[in-house]
Amino acid sequence: MAASVDALYDASYLPEKLLHREQELATLSNLIPSNDNSAHPMNVLIHGSFGIGRTTLLRFFGHHELNHYRRPFIRFQGKHFTEIVSDALYSLAPIHNLSSSIPEQWMLIKRLVRKSEVPLIFVFDDIDAQTIDIYGKFLNICKENGISSMATAPRYYPRKLDTQTSQVLDLAIELEPFSDHQFLDIVKQRVAEVFPQPIPSNISEFIADLICILDFQRPATVVELLQNLHPLITSPSNISADLIRQSCRNSQTLHYDFWYSHLSNLTELDATVVLLLQAIGQYFVMHPGHIYVSKSALFTQFKQVSEEIRLHASSHQFSRSLNMVLFQDLLLRSRYSSQNYFTLLPAEGYLEIVALLLGEYQLEP
Repeated sequence: MAASVDALYDASYLPEKLLHREQELATLSNLIPSNDNSAHPMNVLIHGSFGIGRTTLLRFFGHHELNHYRRPFIRFQGKHFTEIVSDALYSLAPIHNLSSSIPEQWMLIKRLVRKSEVPLIFVFDDIDAQTIDIYGKFLNICKENGISSMATAPRYYPRKLDTQTSQVLDLAIELEPFSDHQFLDIVKQRVAEVFPQPIPSNISEFIADLICILDFQRPATVVELLQNLHPLITSPSNISADLIRQSCRNSQTLHYDFWYSHLSNLTELDATVVLLLQAIGQYFVMHPGHIYVSKSALFTQFKQVSEEIRLHASSHQFSRSLNMVLFQDLLLRSRYSSQNYFTLLPAEGYLEIVALLLGEYQLEP
């Protein structure tokens, strides 16, 4: 696969393969056969959480299965009735400086649909509460003229349709969230599409872990994170955990304010937890290229820190402290290896926390 920045910055970019949507693609293919113009027309609504790939699914299906159809694409979200009508008319007949009134434009749309010599299938993107009425009107045009339509909307949106629109809608398909490992596949695919050489698998796992922890498992967020990361990278070997963490801080979606979220809870930590924080910081300072720390390596570092102050560290104390650190999100567990942990805070951040808190404790040998 040739690397391309289009995978990040071109809104019309499509992957070579749409991963883990085989069932939905097969359903659409059965509903709207690519080789049968006389098939019963269907109005289909794809709904799911934001950024999960609703629009990409329809565009991918159209590109690969409906090449002989003309596919007017009309974005609905946040638009007024007049703007949607004008967009629809322009997609059917690209006329600039159209001066006719909205009723006249609407009648012209109906006439163009009836007289179209090329098979049509409308794609209505991002139906919302403001545009639901105009969506119903378009569905009726489709039914009356024997053409199909595909649309996208937020999760559970079919429940909000009025009775008349629901009767015209033939099928609603809900896009389920990806599993952890499915999402990792998607991350690896998009990373490979962007960077010219393969990067280590733990980098892909780290990106997927971050998005799973801080955000829903959404392909759109992968793109945002990589957009923030891409300008920082001079070569694939330059990619590091610190650069990825910096990209998270630059992301409006993933921005993670460690201090605001946790500083008020830090004074409640007991002595062994503070020692564990010191062990985490020391481990990542001594191993700057490491993204994850294993449970066994962390226990070894914890024992070393404890021995330096002549405190016996038991496995029970370690497990108890580790559970507390995980509960406070001061350390995060990988979804791809339950024995590996990662952090959103630079290594020095843990040592700063320890320096701040050590005065609160009297650690007796």
